[in-house]
Amino acid sequence: MALIQPTTVAAARVGMIQALILIAIAAIPFPEKWSRARRLLAAASSNAANRADSDHNATGYYEGLVGGVEAPGGRGELMLKLMGKPNGWLRFNDAGVVRHLDGDFLQFELIPDIHSVLFGQPFETNSHGMHGPEVTVEKPDKTFRVALVGASMDMGWGVKAADTYAYQLQEWLNHHPKKRGFQTDRKFEVLNFAVAAYSPLQRLESFRRKAREFEPDLVIFAATMLDTRLMEIHLCDVLRTDSNIPYDFVRETLDRAGINEQDHMVNSKGDLVYKDRVKAKIAPHYWDLYDASVGVLAADCQELGIPLMMIVIPRVGKDMNPAQRAEPLSRLQTIADHYAMPMYDLTDTFDEMDPADLEIAAWDDHPNALGHHRLFMALSRHIVTDQARYDLFYPGRKAIPQSDLPEDLP
Repeated sequence: MALIQPTTVAAARVGMIQALILIAIAAIPFPEKWSRARRLLAAASSNAANRADSDHNATGYYEGLVGGVEAPGGRGELMLKLMGKPNGWLRFNDAGVVRHLDGDFLQFELIPDIHSVLFGQPFETNSHGMHGPEVTVEKPDKTFRVALVGASMDMGWGVKAADTYAYQLQEWLNHHPKKRGFQTDRKFEVLNFAVAAYSPLQRLESFRRKAREFEPDLVIFAATMLDTRLMEIHLCDVLRTDSNIPYDFVRETLDRAGINEQDHMVNSKGDLVYKDRVKAKIAPHYWDLYDASVGVLAADCQELGIPLMMIVIPRVGKDMNPAQRAEPLSRLQTIADHYAMPMYDLTDTFDEMDPADLEIAAWDDHPNALGHHRLFMALSRHIVTDQARYDLFYPGRKAIPQSDLPEDLP
């Protein structure tokens, strides 16, 4: 049994002094090249000893990056300051690229036809609010469409649309036949419906509300190691805004969790008064909600005759420990098996690489253009060696045996 050591006044003073020193150091404007210094500072400012603590801190980190109702100077903002966030760097929800949907389960969506700069990179959306090239709702003849539903890493947080792994996949699918020496009259479109901070529940709603209208021939559900935390943020916002919940399984789960009228109470700032209590009540139910979300999506796709698959995307530098990612990966595999859908585990894509080469900033673990290219390479290698998926894209063609796969994809 672990013993709780009493905290002495001296120890408390030392801890306070250490925290103040970290904050003071964080205020120093380190040169851009000092990414390792920033990363060491971030590590020093976190006492994460296990995955639960790490994900708890990550919640504050993502709340800071995404924004929302937290006032400047809140926990998420402090987390980013400690990690070297420069003054004037806008959070996602403050960047003018999303619109908030009052009382809506989806909560927010990308604004169509945006031509802006987000995190130092051009950020453009098409007329349907996708971070990608313009497309028509009506599917062109002889076109195979892939609908991607996901969160920030899939959307392309901090990179141009042309640098995202989704766009690179589209280009590769269109050029791959010629490189392998065969012809096809198919054209491929990868439609990126991913939006930063979308939880599995929002991805389901995005498919129902948007993606299926485009008649996809394949749906890719992108999962992450942080999805239960994104679900926590989403459900707290749904309760905080008293939004309509369109799914019986969500309402029933919240009832089982003991969520009551008092848990909906907000203060003068619009924050949940009993947020910690709400999170504690819902926490044991996240994976059941995840399973049910994917189950509804799988049923929808089956009814429409659309194949569905899952891919698991890593964060830069955060999911590099196989032991830490084993438990959530096992849960995701169980969900995929439950609904007979293939799952590609891409979480080792960034292993053995310096995070400084792959992240968009020392204080932001989203992949940069190189990181997205590595994700594309990992995903396309899975496809080209998977006969069932390869035949879906190129009917009658043989996949490449893993042993014959060249270093550079054909």
